[in-house]
Amino acid sequence: MAMNLLLFCKEDIWRLDERSLAWWPALCVRCVKIALLAVQGFRRDLCQLRASALTLYSILSIVPVIAMLFGIAKGFGFEKLLQRQLLERAPQQDELMLRLIGFAQNLLAKTQGEVVAGIGIAVLFWTVVSLIANIEESFNYIWKIEQGRSWSRKCSDYLSLMLLGPVLLMAASGLTVFLQTQVGWLAGAIHLPAFGVWLVLKALGLSPLLLMIVLFTVVFVFMPNHAIDYRAGLVAGVVTGLLYHGLQWAYLSLQIGVSSYNAIYGSFAALPLFVVWLQSCWIIVLFGCEMAFYIQNYPIHRHGDRFGNLSFSLKKILALQITHALVKRFLKQEAPPSAEELARDLMIPLALVQALLNKLIASRIVVEFCHPEQTVSVFQPAVDINILSIGYVVDALECCGQNQLPDIQPQQDFAEAVDHFRQAMADSAGNRLLKNI
Repeated sequence: MAMNLLLFCKEDIWRLDERSLAWWPALCVRCVKIALLAVQGFRRDLCQLRASALTLYSILSIVPVIAMLFGIAKGFGFEKLLQRQLLERAPQQDELMLRLIGFAQNLLAKTQGEVVAGIGIAVLFWTVVSLIANIEESFNYIWKIEQGRSWSRKCSDYLSLMLLGPVLLMAASGLTVFLQTQVGWLAGAIHLPAFGVWLVLKALGLSPLLLMIVLFTVVFVFMPNHAIDYRAGLVAGVVTGLLYHGLQWAYLSLQIGVSSYNAIYGSFAALPLFVVWLQSCWIIVLFGCEMAFYIQNYPIHRHGDRFGNLSFSLKKILALQITHALVKRFLKQEAPPSAEELARDLMIPLALVQALLNKLIASRIVVEFCHPEQTVSVFQPAVDINILSIGYVVDALECCGQNQLPDIQPQQDFAEAVDHFRQAMADSAGNRLLKNI
């Protein structure tokens, strides 16, 4: 049974075309494919290693980050609420979190007073920006984005995130606490029955989960240097929020490893537990980012990795198809397409399109460029379309790379035979210009 299930997930499910199924089976197949793609992407993008790196960056930056949060919360009178929220977000780590909060408050006091100013604010700001920049780099890698934000955009975008994020979260938490304390009065004012009061209390009890879902959704949509569909971010945010909630429940209910760590580390037991919890959180976040990527790009990844071992003949055909699409766009004076647009229009997996575009660029058939105000590279023909024929493209692809080995001379008969084949292809009636096809 287990082997059959493994075989189905590895091979059979990728042969299913959900577009030919009813909506419910199609939805189930799509969800399973996205989950499998996210797991494959998680392994391929080394997210476990990236989570470890982000855990290290987070530990090194945690005191300045908390200090920055308290500096902002202090201006709005949210200090106590922020402290309570931090303790709730780190289950079974009250002692360690109180120490970190104490360190952060000492850091604020050391930078003199009620307003963090001068070099103190510069150091805090730089530390927080560096941490967020590392998070963005990991997200950009998952989204296959080569160019991150410029430093001017990092400063402006990250500053907005640091100022507005804590304020909005604290305001939402304060509103939830207010409603929870006033629910009895509201029930009496509107004559709500007992079942209605119970239902309202249960709904308010879900507010921490809803806040985390909103937070993850904003991170998935905002953090990558790319236009992210909010629906993909929302679905990934819901999944990540549920996984994070499950992680908290596991730590609170099962108290994983508490007794053994206490026996080994004594008073330092909180530190390894906190590191394990923090890395688990980053693993969940990066998995959610993978889900957002595959939800948004599902049409071009729905076949999985089934096309990883294509023949050279098929690769030539697909390269001709891509070049033909670029020539037609150039001929119609349309905007040059990105790799994602080509993958979507031609229904070819994005990874395969990118590999073929790299080969065409190396063959000097296609040129890649990026407008200074844009973040996504686009492509267009690199040679005159009046000489860009099928034979020209195929010959360029076959000759791309090193064509001679030192101290080794190819046999003359084979070299002449290949030249005759190449000339015959050039003289063939099928060797038409791509613009005329």
